[in-house]
Amino acid sequence: MENATATATATAETDADRLVEVGERIERVLEQGDPARPVARDEARDLLRLVTDLYGAGLERLLAIADEAGALDDALLSRLAADSLVGSLLLVHGLHPDSVEQRVARALDELRPQLERHEVEVDADTTEEGTVLLRVTGAGGCASTSEALVGSIRAAVEDAAPDAVVKVETARAAAGTFISLDSLMTGLHVNPVRA
Repeated sequence: MENATATATATAETDADRLVEVGERIERVLEQGDPARPVARDEARDLLRLVTDLYGAGLERLLAIADEAGALDDALLSRLAADSLVGSLLLVHGLHPDSVEQRVARALDELRPQLERHEVEVDADTTEEGTVLLRVTGAGGCASTSEALVGSIRAAVEDAAPDAVVKVETARAAAGTFISLDSLMTGLHVNPVRA
């Protein structure tokens, strides 16, 4: 049973990676469209939006049918939301059952052992506009370790809440002064927000 679960999880992660690759490929194709034919590029975007809307409506209807049949209980909904591929599709179509706050809290809980080992605390505030502000305190040690840890925190939260804008402020415990992450993360690749 554990092997089957591990295999299903690995398959879902592979599918999610493939979905991201497909999304990036679609974006490249749209961006590389013939500059002499902007109308065709705009029509391609419209077509893509229509197809996406169609699949979103189908996914929403599927959930409604499962709910009407009494099959969509909390356990199944949580399992669907936790699946990296299905969860990302639920996010794209605004159907994910968990709020940004819940997903961020879960991501930080998963990091808790690592944070405790480094004596780091993270407070997260989410605005109504969808911005998550992370306040990281106690990230001491050498600069590269501190930057890597802050980068891990940011990446985990961005993965959990790709529909949010994530901002990070850091402060060493003794100094108590927040430092903009931008000054620490210059040149570090940041994952784009996925729609």
